[in-house]
Amino acid sequence: MSSISSSPPPEKMPSPTAPPGSMEVNNNGDHSETQTPLPPPPGFGVTGVLRRWRHEDMLKRGSLGLRALGFLFSLLAFIIMASNKHGRGRNFDEYEEYRYALAIAILSTVYTGLQSWRQIHEMSTGKQIISGRNMAMIDFFGDQA
Repeated sequence: MSSISSSPPPEKMPSPTAPPGSMEVNNNGDHSETQTPLPPPPGFGVTGVLRRWRHEDMLKRGSLGLRALGFLFSLLAFIIMASNKHGRGRNFDEYEEYRYALAIAILSTVYTGLQSWRQIHEMSTGKQIISGRNMAMIDFFGDQA
């Protein structure tokens, strides 16, 4: 007597279902796969590129505006200090501190004027006068000084 136990047949695992619209059934009963395109990740595509260009353009214009304000204020400081003359024995030209402040006003006017001119030139022609890495170094050290 052989004892073969008959166990119930194993249940079938459900097969994975495809997302809607990815499987088509032909009239012949064949299944053909079609891929549904995924939406592009945010920041890619034409709209992402245009948004990035607008953002970069806004940053360049903002930077130019701040440089122009810096030039205006340094020019005003230079003009006010250079024309500061008192007639009653107070001549500020005799003080070393005043001459130092006047020299700083001159240097800051020249530096911000050149930087503003460079940025206007680059925005109007699209060509860089100095390479990006060297310009970053000049900006850093010039701003620190």
